[in-house]
Parts: sequence; C-alpha cells; structure tokens
Amino acid sequence: MTILLISVLITSVLSFTAISLAYSSVYRETVLNNNGSIAERWTEGIDTRLNSMYEHLYDLLVTLYRTAEVRPGSMGMDYQDITKIQDAINSKIMASSDLNCIYLIDTESDLYLYSSNMTVTQPDMYNLKLFLRDYSPNNTCGINDRKWQVIDILERGYYYKAISLGKYIVGAVSNCNYYQIETSNSSVERIVCQILSPDHSYTIQGNKNTTVEVSNDRKSFFYSDYAVTVNEQKYADARTVYITQNPEFLFRWRISAAFMIVDSAICVLLVFILIRDANKNVKELYKLVDSNHELSAGNLDYKIDVSTAGSREFEELYASFNDMSDKIGQLTIESYDLKLKREQNRLKMLRAQVKPHTFLNAITTISNMTYTGKPEDIRAYIASFAKFTRYMLRTRDDWTTIGDEITNIDSYVKMQKIRFPDSIEITYDVPEDIATVQIPYLILFSLVENSFKHAMSLVDTMYISIRAEKYEEEGFRGVRIIEEDNGSGFTEERLKQLEESENDDNFTKEHLGLTNVRYSLNLIYGRNDLLRLSNREDKGAHIEILIPEQENTDETTSM
Repeated sequence: MTILLISVLITSVLSFTAISLAYSSVYRETVLNNNGSIAERWTEGIDTRLNSMYEHLYDLLVTLYRTAEVRPGSMGMDYQDITKIQDAINSKIMASSDLNCIYLIDTESDLYLYSSNMTVTQPDMYNLKLFLRDYSPNNTCGINDRKWQVIDILERGYYYKAISLGKYIVGAVSNCNYYQIETSNSSVERIVCQILSPDHSYTIQGNKNTTVEVSNDRKSFFYSDYAVTVNEQKYADARTVYITQNPEFLFRWRISAAFMIVDSAICVLLVFILIRDANKNVKELYKLVDSNHELSAGNLDYKIDVSTAGSREFEELYASFNDMSDKIGQLTIESYDLKLKREQNRLKMLRAQVKPHTFLNAITTISNMTYTGKPEDIRAYIASFAKFTRYMLRTRDDWTTIGDEITNIDSYVKMQKIRFPDSIEITYDVPEDIATVQIPYLILFSLVENSFKHAMSLVDTMYISIRAEKYEEEGFRGVRIIEEDNGSGFTEERLKQLEESENDDNFTKEHLGLTNVRYSLNLIYGRNDLLRLSNREDKGAHIEILIPEQENTDETTSM
C-alpha cells in the first residue's frame, strides 16, 4: 500500500506539472476560438452582402429580358428601351451602397450603359469604365452562378461579377475596402483584415506591412505573436484573413500559470489525503464497480443490498445507485418514444423548407410586374398564386393525390409562364385511375421545382414532362411517376456520389429538394430505393418516384 501511495503521489505531481505546461495551449486555443468567432461573423457578413448584390443583378437581368430581345443576332434596343434599362441600373446603384458601379454591354454593338455611386471619383470612374469594357467580354459566368471574383484594378481589390445573357453582359464591381470589420473588443491591440484572391492579397484594414504565411490546410493558427483565422468565402473565389494581437490574454495566461502551479501543489496534497481515506473503503468501492458492470451489461433489475454498506455514506450511495437503476429502465423506454417523435418532426421540417423561398419569390415577382404596365398579366398571376398558396398552406395534410399535386404544379407553372413568356412548356400523361392514388404532400412538386432551379434558361425554352403508370418489378408493385426535363441533367460525378453515399453534403446543398424527397420516401415507406435519378438519352434529367401499393395509409398519416 505504501508503494501504491508513493506511485500515486509521483504520478499526481507529474500530471499537474504537465497540466501547468499544457495551459499555454489552452490559452492559445481560447484566443483562437475568440478570433474564429469574430472572423466567422465577419466572413458571413461579407457573403450576405455579396448575395444581396447578386440579387440586384438578377433583378436587372429579368428587367433586361422583359424589355429587349436578348438572343444573338437580334435587333438592338431603341431609345425608349435604353432609357428604361439605364433607369433600372441607376435605381440599383441607389439601392445598394456596396456597389461601386453597374454596367451593361451589348457585344454586338457599341451600346455600353454604366452607372457608379457618389463615392467613386471621376478619374476612378473613367478608369473603371475602360477596364471593365475590355475585361468583361472574356470573363463572364452563368445566371445561376452566385460566386464573385476578386480582381485587381489599378492596384486595388474589387469584388467582380459579370453575367452573360444572350448577346448582353451585365456586371458590377464592389471595392474590397467597403468590407472592413466592426469590433468593440478593446482588449485587442492590433487588428488586420485581409482578403486573399488566388493571385493577390489585399489589406483592407490595419497595418498593410503585416504579412502572414497562409496555407490551404490551416484555418486558425498562431504566427509569431499574432492570432490568425482564415475562412473560405461562400459567395466569392477568395478567403478572408483576420489577424489580431491581444496583450490582455497574454497577461492573463501568465497570472493563471502562476496560480496553476500553486493549485497543483495543493491538489497533490489533497490527492494524498483522499487516497488514504479511500483505502479504508476499498472493498465497498469494488462492490460498486461490480454493480456498475452488471448495469452496463444490461441487467437493469440488478440492485445492491443496502444493509451490507460499511458506512452511512456508502449506504446513501447504494440507495442512489438502486434509484438510478430504476430510472435508467424508465428512460430507456422514453428514449424510443422521443426518437420516433424526432423522426416525425424532421419530416415536417423537410416539407416546410419547400415553402418560404417560393412565396418570397412570388411576392417579389408581383412587385416587379407592377412596372410592366400589364394589369391582365398581374391579375392572372395573382389568381394562379392564390390557388398555389391555398394548396401550399395545407399544413395539416400529410397526404394528397397525384391529381391534386398536378393541379398545384399547373398553378405554379402558369405563374412562371407569366413571369418568363415563351420559356416553359409542360405536358402531363396521368390516367384518371392513377390520378386518385395517394402520395406524400409536395413530393412531386419538389421534382418540378428542382427542374426550374437547374434546367431553367432565359434563352432556351425548358420542356418538362410528367407521366404516371402502374408498375411492377421484383420486390415492388405500385405506381411509377416519371418527371423529365431538357436541361443539362446530372453529371456522372453526381450520380456516382448518390449511389455511393446517402448523405453527400455537396449533393444535399445543390439538390436540397431531391434530398428531401429521398429522405421522406425512406421515412414513410421504410425503403431507400424509391427515388431513381438518371439522364435522358438525348439531353436532360430523368427522375423516377416509386409509390408502393398499400392497403391502408392511415398508419403513416401520423408521420
């Protein structure tokens, strides 16, 4: 026993010494966590502002599409159209203080519309106009690409985006210096904020002579006396670098280290005393350990005889153990109920994700249509929107029919046809006996919405077909619903990812609607093979949903 006590004492001394030495890493981690929290909010703020500017560009593209003929080789805009587009550009500049300038270029003529905010000087305005006219035709992206580039214009960093729509290019730039961080942390002596593009580094706040080596595999680290946090931007091909030097934390660490040494010595003494007292009741402790083994092995009825306790303390401890054993049995039953409720709530949450952005887009469209001077289109759009909204707000219904779902889809498509004339065509082939088949609420609408997101083009007409048929194969009997479009379809990489993993993050973010459909079918029917994705032979996506034949759906209605 003496040897054991000496060993424990030596181990305790070494342990507390290691803790004292390791406290520096705790200090560093605290500083980096504080740094990371501020840097993440800063980066998210930049991404939010960039996304807002993209929405302004998108609205301008919609105005251009409705005002002028955008197809290559078409007739150019007349004076009235040019004036309308210029007014739209000016209004977007006034609406966003982050935008330095917005411009439009006709690649088949000399038309070049440009507008900048009041903070841009005349020399800068002239230089920007010249640069963007030469740079933009070779550096454009698609209408659904939300990412901005960071480019160097006259040794200044700018967020840049140019979108090609037919023969027109619509673009904008925003000075990186607009995105300085706002902090009230008085204990931070130095703050340096940088934006890194693949080719350049721009210091937008703090000492420009502060240089830090940033690699791709480190997000938060110390460089000399500086704490550095690097974050990838969601809506830009760039990274943010947040650098601080915090003398107050350094002072706290030194004081804490001194206290830690004193506390370590006191704790060593306490450990020695506790070990001596615990030795008196070692048999009782072994009994408690054996009882825990019984409980962990699943013997929930195991109890300790309280009368065998050697002291009042252990008597209370054994009584608590017996009470805990009873409660664990109760909690085991309750946990199964809780798990079932979580699955039910998650399914409702997935369905709720379909609604908010659809309503917001419709309201924005109605607002934009008030400028077109076509009250008939507005009334027709509102009528379809009313039917669509009435259906979407059926929050108490978990089931619907294929026919009702198609009626709702038809209202949605009518809204989009008014918004984008001559750009959408849809066909249905659903027999009457199949139209009455029950399916989960919004399951078919999610497929159509996915086609609008990935196959929609303002230049070419999008074709969608929906058909349903009775279907039977080995292990399945029921109804097969097929939805196809003439978009770009799924890449081989995406199809392979879906086959290899059910929880691929990239696929989930890009095809959230399909992910919700797959999860809902799995949860309701208990099968993971009811959603099938492929490509058409000519071009476009081919999606199948299998609805098993069921005698009674009441058991799943509560889901």
